[in-house]
Amino acid sequence: MTEISSSQRFLLAARELGTTRWASFTRVCCVPFLFDGIERVFASDRDPVTGIDELVDKLTNFLKAASDNGINHLGTTSERMMFDHPATEEITGEHYGKLFNGFSEASFWDEPVALLRTRLSRNNIDISNLSDQEVLDAGCGGGRYTVAWKSLGAARAVGIDISPIGIANARQRVIKAGVAGVNFQMGNVLDLPFPDNHFDIVFSNGVLHHTVDWEKGVAEMIRVLKPGGMGWLYLIENPGGLYWHVIELMRELMKDEDRESARISLRMLGLPGNRIFYMLDHVMAPINLRTTPNQVEQCLASSGAAKVRRLERGADFDRIEKIYQGAPYARLKYGVGENRYIFTK
Repeated sequence: MTEISSSQRFLLAARELGTTRWASFTRVCCVPFLFDGIERVFASDRDPVTGIDELVDKLTNFLKAASDNGINHLGTTSERMMFDHPATEEITGEHYGKLFNGFSEASFWDEPVALLRTRLSRNNIDISNLSDQEVLDAGCGGGRYTVAWKSLGAARAVGIDISPIGIANARQRVIKAGVAGVNFQMGNVLDLPFPDNHFDIVFSNGVLHHTVDWEKGVAEMIRVLKPGGMGWLYLIENPGGLYWHVIELMRELMKDEDRESARISLRMLGLPGNRIFYMLDHVMAPINLRTTPNQVEQCLASSGAAKVRRLERGADFDRIEKIYQGAPYARLKYGVGENRYIFTK
């Protein structure tokens, strides 16, 4: 008989909990346990493979004990929200809209400015002419990076997103703060409602890997970018090392769980909004496509991008920065790091 892996044992134990609300809550609680655990393993200099296996085994033993002690008999059957109902776009918009809605004022206003400034500076990206430029944030979510571009000095920043919750929240925050020169509107990043050659900067930060056609989204970015303008594209990476192995494990764990219940459960545990976003972002997104640098570069080239450059650095917690800094076992932990690119046309 072929021995099953620690990940397979973990998923089997999670399924054996059943479908009650207690069981669903227990599975949700596995997510912060795994995130906190992988962060501790990666922060050490020890072999990360052994550390991850031990982490997963501990959680498996906990789930088995919970099942043996009758947790699958407690409470009523949980209602499940499957990924194919309603439409994927509606699920995605609602999921991210509600995640961003929970961000604190500091997470909305201060954090993205610091992150964007650091990523620009460490990669020697010149934004000295920003004061006379218009930026499109394509897939703006809750609008915090749209505002960040304005805070860094852009003449005007436009955010577009498919989520009515996200757009409403972004507008409310900007109006309350009295910020001028920022506009938000509903729209699809795969069919941008703007003319050709319109924006000086087109920014897509972690969006297109959640869509049904990321390559069309790239083509749309380049279509609305002015000749000589700057495009910014971030897509999640393949290979992604142990980090993405654990994320994919959690996606399998949570694939049938209700997203709203998961968000509420993590809030009950006292986690702040930005931490809940970090944990449920890729874990509960309907589509979470990872691409190789070669795939991204071929797509950019075929869509008309020029002077394509993959960014080698990031903020302190970015995977690409860990690789740049030579962290122990960095490639094993993080694969190739985030696919962040700048380009022009």
